[in-house]
Amino acid sequence: MFITKGYSTTSAANLAKDIPYSEYTQVANSVWVYELPGDSGLRKIIVQTLSRNGKIKYSLLITNIPRSQMNSVEAFHFYNKRQTIEAFFKMAKNVYHIKNLRTTKFYGIYAFLWLVFMTHNLISCFKSNTLSHTELENAGVGVLIKKLGNTRGFVKRTAEGIVVQIPTITRLAKIIADALSEPRYIQLSFDL
Repeated sequence: MFITKGYSTTSAANLAKDIPYSEYTQVANSVWVYELPGDSGLRKIIVQTLSRNGKIKYSLLITNIPRSQMNSVEAFHFYNKRQTIEAFFKMAKNVYHIKNLRTTKFYGIYAFLWLVFMTHNLISCFKSNTLSHTELENAGVGVLIKKLGNTRGFVKRTAEGIVVQIPTITRLAKIIADALSEPRYIQLSFDL
């Protein structure tokens, strides 16, 4: 069984010409689907997307998964999850540099990939916990690593405590510094 995206957006637009808007089913904020009728065993699902500039774009999903196992809405979401995984690997190749493995040994590659995945999870956790309610809440991992990872800082221990100095503070670095300086804990006390 398979599900794939049709190559030609023009063909998808041509197939969609005679489909009234009322026949589509909304599947996301600005995405609708319509399954073309047919009994050949090969299902064709038109995907209509409203872009940010207000233009309607069409694409075509083709699958041989029976309707009884997956309706057109479920097929769209199933395909989109695959796209999310592909986007992660594309990002991981560019941001975490997994395309440049440092070894050809199986266990070396295995360990390196585990470290990459743990790093990604830690950064994601940092975003959702520390950066929530800041301008960087929805920033991509690439922005955090490439822009903020190049920010130089110095930590100095003084009699008053620890001082972090960032000589040329950028706007992004200031947001991070402010997020890190706010305590995110609650003091609990118990009556014994």
